[in-house]
Amino acid sequence: MLGWLKSAGQGGDHPMVDPKNARALVESLSEQNPSQALEVLSDQLDSLRESLGIRAQRVYEIVDTIDTAGKPFQRKLSQEFVGSNLAKAQETRIAHVMGTFWLRLAGAYRMLVEMHESGDPTGAALRPLLSTIAARTIRAANLHLKWRLFRYSAVAPGFWFDLGRVYSVAEARGFAAGRVTVYPGVWGESTVQREMLKPLMLAVSSTDSLPAVQVEIVERVCAQFSELFVMQKQAATGCHFWFDIMADKSPARLADRLALAPSLRFFGPANAAYELEKLGASIKQTGAVPSSLNLGGDYSADQVLDVLNHLARYWAPQPPARREARSPSQERIDVVNGLKDVLAAVAGDMLDAEFDGRRVDTWAVSNESPNGFGALAPVARTDWLAIGTLLGVKYQDGAAWGVGIARRISNDVHNNRHVGIEMFARGVTTVRLLPLLPDGRVHPDDELGEDALLLPSAADNSLGKMEVTLVMRLGTFSPQKSYGMRMYAMDYLLVPRRLIEAGQDFDIAEYRVLQRT
Repeated sequence: MLGWLKSAGQGGDHPMVDPKNARALVESLSEQNPSQALEVLSDQLDSLRESLGIRAQRVYEIVDTIDTAGKPFQRKLSQEFVGSNLAKAQETRIAHVMGTFWLRLAGAYRMLVEMHESGDPTGAALRPLLSTIAARTIRAANLHLKWRLFRYSAVAPGFWFDLGRVYSVAEARGFAAGRVTVYPGVWGESTVQREMLKPLMLAVSSTDSLPAVQVEIVERVCAQFSELFVMQKQAATGCHFWFDIMADKSPARLADRLALAPSLRFFGPANAAYELEKLGASIKQTGAVPSSLNLGGDYSADQVLDVLNHLARYWAPQPPARREARSPSQERIDVVNGLKDVLAAVAGDMLDAEFDGRRVDTWAVSNESPNGFGALAPVARTDWLAIGTLLGVKYQDGAAWGVGIARRISNDVHNNRHVGIEMFARGVTTVRLLPLLPDGRVHPDDELGEDALLLPSAADNSLGKMEVTLVMRLGTFSPQKSYGMRMYAMDYLLVPRRLIEAGQDFDIAEYRVLQRT
């Protein structure tokens, strides 16, 4: 990596032009934590564009050195982010550091393409490296996109235009489809077109409904199956998405009203959809993820199957149909999050010392359906929000609290947060879950129990149907454990039927009511 540092300097005002300074900077990174080390390298990349008098070949050497030096820190931070239960502040910092590094690395490699294309007198020396530089530009941009999707955030203006510009150079120079060694190693062989298809397919995979660990799996699946993806200048079977290489527009699904233009490229999963189906069938049959699937980590068969099923829906020629029609709305809703605060709100304890107005947010509803809301949430007050968060929801001028779950999150370029909420019930009741005595009766001591939420969709006919659905503390449900339920001074015996969903701090489960005791 550092072999070029032995040569003499070639001028310029960047600190890493001097071989001794460059070597000292790289060696000093071992004394810093991974976030700090990547921030140092990001700063060096950022200052390259403002530096003067550096020959193109030396700029490439500096960028390549920073790229290589950053890899162990990237791996460490990625493992921490995806594999650990971090505090929100830590997640936010890692996502910012990683996203910034990949964006600046992509920008530095793109600058080298510009130096070659703009007639820089030293740029001709880059010609043998141009396909590698273009592929690295797009690969770094793809990883920046992934880190934006981890946070459900839109990319900055110009992102897609810059990618399209690099790809158009590869097409014009005739090396877009040629094999190239992007990096040394097992996964280093690719083509510029294949690298371009990775962010395009990632962008149309509807990751706003997935938790971060599944976004990681999606990106890895896109990378592994990218050799089967197809891009061409005409729409065809298996190419039902489009991208304009001369415009700053996100890739999108093909629509009848699309005006054709020479700059349009049509792409899609092609045979990858069939291979994905075969892979899912194999995992279902064996109960294991094959070692040939490189996901960069160990994931359960259920996690991978969930992602494959998701991709099968969103890579299909026709998008998944909405279950229900949505209508525009201008309502405002009060929102609390987490089982503890939902219980407090439903019980009317909002004025208690432990529950104050700072824990109630007000969101604007943009659309509504019988089973959910699309809402606009203030970013500054919703750093706690994640896919699968339990929400208490009440119309601002209403009296009853309902229960929902955050299913989709996306942040637009104006820093607005759009949230899709699936409502389980528009109004809920608190009940008390209690242990049973040896003779099967409900324990009389309320202090030994804990509160849960009874969903009224089941409660309307709950005793008639002899079934109830409850929202309880995470880990409360067990297929072998019965409970007593105390409601309105009456006791009921509950026998477990099934777990409907387990979230961050809650179980939603169905019970059969055997008798009133």
